[in-house]
Amino acid sequence: LHMEPEYNIFKNGRCWLRADFHLHTKADSEFNYKDNTNEFVSKYIEQLKSQKIQIGVITNHNKFDLSEFKALRKEAKKEEIFLLPGLEFSSKDGARGIHLLIIFNYEWIDNKENRNYISEFITTAFAGISNYDSPQYPNSKFGLSETIEHLDTYKKDYFIILPHVDEDNGLFKEL
Repeated sequence: LHMEPEYNIFKNGRCWLRADFHLHTKADSEFNYKDNTNEFVSKYIEQLKSQKIQIGVITNHNKFDLSEFKALRKEAKKEEIFLLPGLEFSSKDGARGIHLLIIFNYEWIDNKENRNYISEFITTAFAGISNYDSPQYPNSKFGLSETIEHLDTYKKDYFIILPHVDEDNGLFKEL
């Protein structure tokens, strides 16, 4: 994945970075935020900074909120925190399905066509499935293989992480 030129976190060559590739926001139905809505972005980035997170991925459940992500990314840049767009995706594999973290390059949302390819992918993956971003998280119509095949049709960079592998919707229990 390509970093934007304005990020200069590698000023002295290699360095240790603290990263969190599994972040949720108020766009996610499980995220609980009761403070002033106008302060959400600054407080969220302040919390990442206090935890010394320098690289983060916003991975809400079966949902991507472009405007929220762009506001977070803008604020994160001020603190030299590198944020990537992502998705915690419910695939249909196994008896109950498994969750996948899909991390996208910026070209999925910042492109010449001015298209949000992440949301297009979600719409296709859940076609005919209602309430897919509700706390029950119904599985998409794609298994892991179909997910990869479909993502590859976009010809854009991404990578997948298998989260919470030991939990009920993790790799080890489902597959």
